Parts: sequence; structure tokens; C-alpha cells
Amino acid sequence: MKTVTTQETQAAIEAQAATDRLGSFITFEDLAADEKALVQETWNVAKNAYVPLSHFPVGAALLAQNPYGQTKVFKGCNVENRFFQATICAERNAATTAIAEGYTRFLKVALVLQNYQGPGASPCGLCRQVLLEFGFDAVVLQVADKQSNVYRYRVGDLLPAAGHEPVACTKLDPSHKRAVRRLKQSLARAYTPYSRKPRAAVCIADDENGRTRQWLGVTDENASYGGSAAAECVAMRNARSAGFTRNATLVVAVDSLSAPNPIEGECLQVLREFGPDAKVILVDGDAAVLSSVSELLPDSFGPQALS
Repeated sequence: MKTVTTQETQAAIEAQAATDRLGSFITFEDLAADEKALVQETWNVAKNAYVPLSHFPVGAALLAQNPYGQTKVFKGCNVENRFFQATICAERNAATTAIAEGYTRFLKVALVLQNYQGPGASPCGLCRQVLLEFGFDAVVLQVADKQSNVYRYRVGDLLPAAGHEPVACTKLDPSHKRAVRRLKQSLARAYTPYSRKPRAAVCIADDENGRTRQWLGVTDENASYGGSAAAECVAMRNARSAGFTRNATLVVAVDSLSAPNPIEGECLQVLREFGPDAKVILVDGDAAVLSSVSELLPDSFGPQALS
């Protein structure tokens, strides 16, 4: 097995962070008739967004199919709440409405951020996770400008697998080897009575004085599934609560190094708040893959879109 240290992958990770936006640029005139209709619907439904907090309207239009082969368009806008966690995004709004009517196969989804069409004007991590559940090969039409031109790609492109070769955990930097040991020691503490899938994570970060610390998290499930907390989110929020938010690296125990979507979209979205250059180390047994939030959550929605 080839020896690769964390430092030796730095250039590759930085190059990944600088990649272009997802998809191919397509003019509105070159879209199919049903795609043009979807794009137009996104603008219309975005006008209904309830956004008293962000003033950031988003619209989504989803073409879905039911088991009988019938198709239907479902629309959604973002609906905010004074309790932030109760907010629902436009894409999930449309998706859950489709599922409620029995349309469980997603074919195409168009979305528009009414006030912003720059880099990162793509679904957030949570929406990516939901779309992936019902339409890995569905087409995404991400509105690129006020002229309704789009970037076109697949839902599966939103949460890709890590692309680097595995390395032996013994070849990692000392601090990362320590994090791996903590992962393995902590898995038994995970509370997973429902999924039966224990998971652990360590967030390594610096504070404003340059001090580095490691913050542990394990999965904490709840009878109300939406009240569950992923190990990665627990670790990262422990770090943030203590003021350690710089030069973040997330070390995670995963089920497979080669599977697509090795980390849930929600967790990657939380990591994105630490910066687009945040690093990820995926650990499976005695092997690890070095990656980054920009690789696992490409063209990610972040604070710059709201500024």
C-alpha cells in the first residue's frame, strides 16, 4: 500500500476546492419543453416563499413519477420559522409533497435562488440527501442567471464518493492517528436503538489563538427520528461551542470507503460552515481516505450566498 501523508494530499484537496461549478451550462432556449416549464415554475413559486429571517426566496419544481407510470409536477418554496430548525427548504417541500401523493420516483428537479445565482446556488446538504433517496439519476436544472439559463447535472453528482486511494491508518499524521483510536474506542457509546448503526466522529480544529483540540461525537438517536443527532454534527458543534472553528478536519468512521455519499448531507452542510477548505478523513477499519468538504459536497451552498 502506498504511503500518503496528510500533507502530501494538501495540493490535491486544494485543487478540488477550486473546481468549477457542477454541471454543464445550458441556455434556456436549448432546454426541452418540459424543462422550460419546470424552470418557469421555480420563479413563480419562489414568489410565495416565507422568508422573514433571511429575505432569501427559493423555488423548486419537481417532475416525479408514480408506480403506474404517471408523472406530475410538484412545487415548493422555502418556509422559515422563528425556530431555525423548523425551517424547510424549497426542494424538500416539493419532495415531501410528491411522496405524500405516491410519486416516489424523481425524474427532474429545477431550482432557483431568486436573489442569487452565483457559485453555491445549489441544494443544501439536507436537500441533497432527500433528493438522493428518490432520484439518484434525476436531472437537476439549477438556474444560473436572470435569463433562466441553467447548469444541468444529476442528483447523484451532489453527494459523490471520495475519489482518493485508501492509505493505511498507520501512515496518517500523529494527531489523526490519535483521532482514529478515539473513534474505535467510542463506537460502543453510540446510542442507536433504532438504526442499530453506531457511528463516531472527531472534529479537529484550532481556536483564534492557534490552539488545536479534538472534539468527540457519537450518534444519539431519538424516538422522534428528526430529533436524532449524527455523530459528525455532535463533534463539530462541540468544537464550535468551545470556539474551535479554524482549520477544521473531520475524522469519521464509515461503513465503506468506496460507496457514494459516505457522509450524510446534513453533516457535510454543518462542516461547510467551518469553511470550504475543511478536510475530511474517512476511516474503515485500518484504512483511511483523505478528502474534503469541497469534494464530498461540491459547489456547496454557504455563507457567501447570504451575504
